[in-house]
Amino acid sequence: MNAWPRRDIDGFQVECQVVRLGDGVLAIEVAVCRTEGRDDAPRRWSLPRFVTFADATIALRHAELVLSGIVSVDESTGEPRYGIL
Repeated sequence: MNAWPRRDIDGFQVECQVVRLGDGVLAIEVAVCRTEGRDDAPRRWSLPRFVTFADATIALRHAELVLSGIVSVDESTGEPRYGIL
């Protein structure tokens, strides 16, 4: 995983990434993988695609907010569970 905002939650490393959907259109994906050192590929959970950004700095700030709203991770699926966003 790269230098995006990240936290360790319930034995998982959770990272919010800004991804490019097209020219000037950015979105946020949440990447989740176990912290046990396995080489498993992270599972990805996209925010709704109507939540897009034109500016990378603003998208990164929103990614940090999304990460702060994750309260736990489902043990079997790796899906992030959100509190209030």
